[in-house]
Amino acid sequence: MRLKTAIWIMLMFIAGVAHANQFNAQCAYSHTLPDDSIVHPGKPGQAMMHDFFGNSNTDAYSTYDSLNSNKVITCDTAADRSAYWAPQLKRASGIIAPMYQKTYYKNDQPVAAFPVQPIPAGLEMLAGDHMGTVPNPHINFLCAGSGNYTTTMPQRCPPASGATTSQFNISVHFPDCWDGKTLVPALGANQAQKMQSLMRAANGALNVAYRNSDGTCPAGYPVKIPELQMNIAYDLGSDPDLSTAQLSLDPILQNGQWVPQWGSMYTAHGDFVNAWHVETMQYLVDTCMNKGGTSGGLPGATCDKSIPVYYSATAANVQMDVNGAISPASTTLVSAPGDLIFMKFPMPENLDDYPYVGSYLQTLGGNVTDSTAVSLWIYSATPNWDDASNPPNASACSTSDYIGKIYADNVQQVRNNDISAYIASQKQAGAKQIAVCIRNSTSKTFQFSSRQGIWAPGLYLK
Repeated sequence: MRLKTAIWIMLMFIAGVAHANQFNAQCAYSHTLPDDSIVHPGKPGQAMMHDFFGNSNTDAYSTYDSLNSNKVITCDTAADRSAYWAPQLKRASGIIAPMYQKTYYKNDQPVAAFPVQPIPAGLEMLAGDHMGTVPNPHINFLCAGSGNYTTTMPQRCPPASGATTSQFNISVHFPDCWDGKTLVPALGANQAQKMQSLMRAANGALNVAYRNSDGTCPAGYPVKIPELQMNIAYDLGSDPDLSTAQLSLDPILQNGQWVPQWGSMYTAHGDFVNAWHVETMQYLVDTCMNKGGTSGGLPGATCDKSIPVYYSATAANVQMDVNGAISPASTTLVSAPGDLIFMKFPMPENLDDYPYVGSYLQTLGGNVTDSTAVSLWIYSATPNWDDASNPPNASACSTSDYIGKIYADNVQQVRNNDISAYIASQKQAGAKQIAVCIRNSTSKTFQFSSRQGIWAPGLYLK
């Protein structure tokens, strides 16, 4: 009981006052093109001017495959090769280039019957009203420092207190229920069909839809996915005026030339093509969206920027006492003085596809004897065992191949402990699975969540 209470407090602290059950990615402005691979695929120059973020290769021809193969991105996590774009902004004094977009992936309204599922690779989504003339509940505006988002477009954005320049944000909320089958929305072959489809998209009625008021998904859209809240930031400099602000519209063809058009700020919208690393997306949904949540009385975790590029959950774990006796793991792994804990993991595959700096053993646990902070030593272990019919013996744990340590006090929290050199050596050796053992040479008893518990140990590469 003490462990579960401590973990609950810990997770609440992580969530803090920020959005619960979320992670986020910030992507700097990349480029501007009159392209849109969702609305006008394969037709460069026929779309409104768009500002692009994230994947530097995004254009009229972009597909999941082309995005996934491009490693040049502007996002702050290497695991996100997605494409994000929005219409260009201008006012009477000229074009306002965006600084960045920060997208929060959220599960603000958890429902037991609709656990969040990973966004499928290649899913294309639209949000906002391309022909809007009035406030839209899915579009918000913010003057930095004002503290409140509003659906009404402001006429000016004065500098925040203590600032000399102004910042303006547009926030686009994407639908969070998917039909479970359609990755690329069918918008029609001609302009009239496209306009009708875009009107449906404004209300969330293409391949994705907005959740019901009670958090459930509507009929025909049974798969709950994270809600994207894409926030685009603009530096207005020393000029706070927005009374003449407009957003780009699709051009019209005049005398064989595409002529740019401009319209209301209520035409604000966003486009997204998912190209997150599949393993990372699965980890983030499991950990940041569904962890605890509706079972066990635990809140969901909030990961914010704690985003791995590779993750591999433990496939087997056992605890062994000082006499060599194996105890089956329940939801916890207990390590008394002299005890061993064994963990085995699949090696992540294709480790050259995404850049990472370090490799870590991720655990949740701590000292349950007192508040002293001490170290447990991590050693390599042979992986030819399981936690069912073929448990390890003491000789499976190396006595000389020290690979890292867990330094912990009594705070029950998630810790990432560096084992980079070991993972690098196993990668070089072509290992398909690896194992570690944790030696308790202290006078304290430690307790960790097991793979059957609330937070499975894992290999965490970032």
